[in-house]
This record gives sequence, structure tokens and C-alpha cells, in this order.
Amino acid sequence: MSGNAKVSAAAVDRPYMDKIPGTLSVAAGGIERGLRHLREATHEIAAAPAHPTEPTPLVEPVVRALEAQRAVEASANVVRRTDDMLDALLEALA
Repeated sequence: MSGNAKVSAAAVDRPYMDKIPGTLSVAAGGIERGLRHLREATHEIAAAPAHPTEPTPLVEPVVRALEAQRAVEASANVVRRTDDMLDALLEALA
């Protein structure tokens, strides 16, 4: 959008504006769940017994930790994109 373009407040579609808090709430919940799963997986990795003669089975908790990390990254991306959208909207209304 050009720097001279202005959008009137009446032109903003209010029903979509009501979805923003819900989107941020879902994203925050996703971050919270992802961090909880990451904490659980890393605790399991740290608490795994070490046996000098056999390998310690860590594949499952490492995979869960990676999945949780990706979930946190995806939710953080939703927050970032929502913030970008709000910035653009406020700039257009200014």
C-alpha cells in the first residue's frame, strides 16, 4: 500500500477484527502447550538412566522434543503475522 493511501475506520470489517484476539489466544495456547511438551521431553531425556553396556533409548523423547519445538515455532509465527497485520492496519487507519 502506498504511503498516501488512507483507509477510513468505517471501511474496516468489524467481524474480522473480532477474530484477532481469538487468533492470538489460540497461538498463545499453542506456545504454552508446546513448551510444556518440550519441558516433559527434555526432563525424560535428562532423567534417562545411563548403562555402560547398552545404548539408552532416547529416540522417542528426542522426537517429541523436536515436535514440540516446531509447534512453538509455528505458534510464534502466528503471533508474528498477526502483529504484522495489526501494524499494517493501524498504519492504514492513521
